[in-house]
Amino acid sequence: MKVIILHGLYMHSIVMQPLSHKLRQMGFNTQTITYNTVAIDDNAVFSKLDDALSSSKTNILVGHSLGGIIIKRYLASRKPTIQSISHIVTIGTPIKGASIVGRIKQLGFASILGNSPQHGLDLHEDRWEFPQRLGCIAGTLPIGARALLMMDRSIQSDGTVTVEETMIDGMTDHILTPRSHTSLIYSTFVPKQIHHFTQYHTFEH
Repeated sequence: MKVIILHGLYMHSIVMQPLSHKLRQMGFNTQTITYNTVAIDDNAVFSKLDDALSSSKTNILVGHSLGGIIIKRYLASRKPTIQSISHIVTIGTPIKGASIVGRIKQLGFASILGNSPQHGLDLHEDRWEFPQRLGCIAGTLPIGARALLMMDRSIQSDGTVTVEETMIDGMTDHILTPRSHTSLIYSTFVPKQIHHFTQYHTFEH
């Protein structure tokens, strides 16, 4: 199997290398992709995904935060078969948009988000209707900008994205781990769960 990994907002593929390395140790072929997260060009990032797909192996797409939303948009655009892409795993992805984005706009800082809200970070209604199995991993350690911006400590979150925002109707499985939004990608928990999900179509609860 080949795992193709997309990073989140304000990041670069280099931050996904530790996850990529852990997955390679488990026997996966891996590739990370870089894209401009505040000047998103669908055609450019989708072409990178097209080129990364293995024609001889089954592909798994993994996205952290915004990366998971880009993957969802890619599936809607390309409509790949389950034989080509079998599983999707999102890590801290606000799969139907993030409420913190609305708050950032309200405070007058929309420019720092670039065009990412128009590419899926704005809150929107949706459900998972793709043939690929979707596994969503969410953090529950609320260390991040959310507490300062939203003042909603009672809502379970990873410090940026709420647990509820990582869920979508039609997903295959969902699992929680006590990690913050960014530390999710460096944990040993995440690659183990990716491996389990691709083997058994469920997380190891």
